[in-house]
Amino acid sequence: MFLKNCWYIAAQADEVGRALLHRRIVGEPVVMYRTEAGMPVAFLDRCAHRSLPLSKGTLIGDTVQCGYHGMTYGADGRCVAAPGYETPPDHVRVRAFPLVEKWTYLWIWMGDPALADEDALPDFHWPARDGWTPCPGYLRIGAHYQLLLDNLLDLSHETYVHGATIGNEAVAEALPETFEKDGQVVVSRFMPSVPAPPMHVKVRGFTGAIDRHQHVFFIPPSFIDIDSRFYVAGTEDEDTGIVWRVLNGLTPETETSTHYFWNLPRGFSPGDPEMTALLHQQVTKTFEEDRGVLEAQQQMLTEDPGFEHANIPADAGPILARRLVARLLEAEAAVG
Repeated sequence: MFLKNCWYIAAQADEVGRALLHRRIVGEPVVMYRTEAGMPVAFLDRCAHRSLPLSKGTLIGDTVQCGYHGMTYGADGRCVAAPGYETPPDHVRVRAFPLVEKWTYLWIWMGDPALADEDALPDFHWPARDGWTPCPGYLRIGAHYQLLLDNLLDLSHETYVHGATIGNEAVAEALPETFEKDGQVVVSRFMPSVPAPPMHVKVRGFTGAIDRHQHVFFIPPSFIDIDSRFYVAGTEDEDTGIVWRVLNGLTPETETSTHYFWNLPRGFSPGDPEMTALLHQQVTKTFEEDRGVLEAQQQMLTEDPGFEHANIPADAGPILARRLVARLLEAEAAVG
């Protein structure tokens, strides 16, 4: 069960153009494209006539023609042409979804379109921030999105899963402060005078101890914003340190798979393509390590869905996030 009256990332903005893109979101098949004027469009990827995916059809101007019997739909999902009809049948249409382009992403609202409010978008402005450089990526992970949330809200796993990139003993040893505030879950760690992880040595050439700040924000239904800062110990010198955000958009595909949109916008080395390439390689390696863990977890849970996990203190963030989502699901169900 997924929340519907909320925004999800449907695609990176540059993924959608003058071609039909299929993507399954919260269990629903969706087709996306841009009109000739560049407006992004999303509607149900299922012809109202005989259910062929419209993504297997043809984009003609601003309309989509089904590849089975030629039913043709406009950007609002209404049928504009059908064999045997002089006037398009008004009862034939496919469901259109609100789609907003902002901050390098296309955001989709899968619930009641009357409730879609752009002010409810999570604050993911960092990739478009002046003086900052984005580093985006995408993975499809064969696991339920809440497993990914658990993973990002308990970063103590960095010590054991990511020792070659972002992890070391310091993360597991630092107990976080965890709380819920203003409809979000926050998990914060401060690690003073600790060794720099391998990735950060490659990126900034740290030779001694660093002060490491890690603030994780869970924004329902499925967003994680990590404010990460790394300074030479005893300073807060951004000229020699690292200041970046780790943005995570976890869009459920099915009950056992997730679209993972990530971005690592940074406030140093602006526009440096070699730095961006290095970061992309390192982050991709890190998230591929996560993929192995998450997909193995999902396999075990699929085999034994009633298994009850033991919890430890580091699970405080995941537990609060799951409770928050459960309350939101209950509230959404109550209003139909």
